[in-house]
Amino acid sequence: MFKKSSLICLSLLLMFASVSCWDHREIEDRAFIIGLTLDKADEDHKEIEVTFQIAEPNAFTPSGQTDEPFWNVSEVAIDLTRAHIQLAKRMNQVPSLEHCQVILVGEELAKTQQNENMDFLLRTHDIRRNIHVGVVQGKAKDILDIDFKGSLIPAFVISEMMEENHKYTLEMTNYMDVGRLHIAETNNFDFILPKLVIDEDNLDMSGGGVFKDMHLIGWLDGVDLMGIRFLRGDVGSGFLAVQLPEELGKRAMMKIFETSSSMEPEIKDGRLSAKLDLRIEGDMTEIVRVNEEIEETEFLCKLEKLYEQDVKNKIEKSFRKMQEEFNSDPYQLKEKLMNYYPKFWNENQENWDEIYRSATLELDVKVLIRRIGEINH
Repeated sequence: MFKKSSLICLSLLLMFASVSCWDHREIEDRAFIIGLTLDKADEDHKEIEVTFQIAEPNAFTPSGQTDEPFWNVSEVAIDLTRAHIQLAKRMNQVPSLEHCQVILVGEELAKTQQNENMDFLLRTHDIRRNIHVGVVQGKAKDILDIDFKGSLIPAFVISEMMEENHKYTLEMTNYMDVGRLHIAETNNFDFILPKLVIDEDNLDMSGGGVFKDMHLIGWLDGVDLMGIRFLRGDVGSGFLAVQLPEELGKRAMMKIFETSSSMEPEIKDGRLSAKLDLRIEGDMTEIVRVNEEIEETEFLCKLEKLYEQDVKNKIEKSFRKMQEEFNSDPYQLKEKLMNYYPKFWNENQENWDEIYRSATLELDVKVLIRRIGEINH
């Protein structure tokens, strides 16, 4: 699937290039940057290492004669703008970011302020606002060297994983792109970027990196991120597993096809409470059941309650972690408080950190199982 998508994307890229003026430049004169990574280049934080993944157009034409469909070029500079200029000086082609698919930031650089790098990404007209952005646990440039089977281009594979795979697993997110990062920077929002890790020769994209004041402050695992997604209300689909108690069986798997989520702040006796109303609907795709004596309707009722408690546990764990460990609010609870209780906010805004750390969470979770799949016993 990835190889087919890569070929389609490059074919469209070449087609559009051939039918437009492109400043009257031939396609051979363009270096199409399809991915870039940012890493810290020195201990003093004075320079960054920018790695550009560049597509080889000839590899996707009938007469193409090339062994590699892409190549990576690294530049060390004071900022992203100068790295881009240095790249242009070293090539006999004009580097173009118009078809960039993904931007990845390495762990050590992500721990520092990202405002300067964001400034280039937002001001240049070449960069599209919906480009996927992620943070790498380790060196970001190493991700672009992963050998995906079938000569797949890493930038295309990573972009497609971010775009599609969060629909199947709740442990991934594609929530942030360049446009949303701009909003987060302008409004000083906390946010979470997809986490990328090289696991031996494979890519793991579960979990996330927590950002506060535009820099990385910690990591979330996949289960943590699952709770955050329910709190944020951006779960549309995915698979949710639950372990059954011994008297009922072993495990069950539900495919979520619809959710509705609403989190509202409430002030009770001068204390903030976050009230989450969550509804989940899905179909069972697997039930490993051992006790057939329990009537099916009763069993499903117990199963729904098990799912409700399991989801509550995940949400509460994630909420406490964001409060106690990170003091981070990636669901914009502060902004909701400002809108719902402007007087309270004006009187207490200087104490927001204390207010947030002591906030309580009230959960109303309802799980509805609509259809039952095949039951194994």
